[in-house]
Amino acid sequence: MPREKIANRQLYFIFFMIRCNIAVAFLPVLTTAYALQDAWISSIVQFFPAALLLIFFGSLGTRFPDLTVVQYSEKLLGRWPGKALSLVILWVFLHMAALEVRTYAEMLVTIFLTETPLILLIIAMVIAAAAAAYAGIEVIGRAADLLFPVYLLMIVGSLLMPLPQLKVALANLEPVLARGAGPVLRGAITPATVTVQFLVLTILIPSVNEPKRALRTALGALTGSSAILVLIAVVTTAILGPQQGARAIFPFFGMVRVVALSEFIERIEVLAIFAWGLGLFIEVAIYLFCGAQGLAQTMGLKNYRPLIMPMTVIWTVFGIHVSENVFQLLEFFKPHFFAPYALALMVLPFTILWAAYLFHRLLRRQSGAP
Repeated sequence: MPREKIANRQLYFIFFMIRCNIAVAFLPVLTTAYALQDAWISSIVQFFPAALLLIFFGSLGTRFPDLTVVQYSEKLLGRWPGKALSLVILWVFLHMAALEVRTYAEMLVTIFLTETPLILLIIAMVIAAAAAAYAGIEVIGRAADLLFPVYLLMIVGSLLMPLPQLKVALANLEPVLARGAGPVLRGAITPATVTVQFLVLTILIPSVNEPKRALRTALGALTGSSAILVLIAVVTTAILGPQQGARAIFPFFGMVRVVALSEFIERIEVLAIFAWGLGLFIEVAIYLFCGAQGLAQTMGLKNYRPLIMPMTVIWTVFGIHVSENVFQLLEFFKPHFFAPYALALMVLPFTILWAAYLFHRLLRRQSGAP
């Protein structure tokens, strides 16, 4: 059975939406809480460690363009150690998907659907994503092609709406670096380590038309989404002010909500909420596809689709129980907790894999093999 493929363009769209979703949700408040009016500088600084982390775990996959991380882990480490290490990486997909779904559901319940049970929203989102994952990566890629222009238009539109007020509000961004570089660096920690989301690249590389260019595509998506993060930080901090931005639960939506273009055009935050929902659909579908694909390879199954339904049930339950409330979610993403957790999931497994890869290369050179 031939492997399904997506274009590098579609991979770019998928990664862009994955990265922007968390920026729209929580990152402005996390960067603002430490850097205050310098949150936009933190948003620039975070790009460099994020790119290094992406190169660290993504470049190994380009050396095995026809294999997923599950397959080359077993090749480098042996069957059972490789499977054990792969399960650590697969855990990321489950946990991040549960966190993202729960965050979006909490936002809907908090702002709009106050009487709707949280479980119904989570079930609806996970089932929709599961249908796309069952259809395959090509369908997810086509959906990304279709939804990306709408997604980008709504995000950019949400950022353009406050422009009439922005000229006066820019005073909230001063003074620059008044508290030094320390708060700016602390504000960059969570946005940088959220790169753990891009671990899906280690499963997707063989499914890309040009796998050798997959890492470059992911870096391009990181660059584009980081630009959006900078704009969100600038506009949110300017409109809400650094203190209110640091206290808000969903600061980007709070910023859009206070904007009224006229007496007849209000509540334009629906643009950002709808965009986040579209991006979340693609994101959870990718997590579910990569999780099922990786688990099927770990278990030696030829087809991942029989795993979709039980994984959908597990992910729904985990999304409900991943946190008690939105404040606990926000606490999880703070640097003192999230950074060690995410770095451990990115650095430790791939340090082992890189060491094994270099050891195998050394053995081949000593034996004279090509």
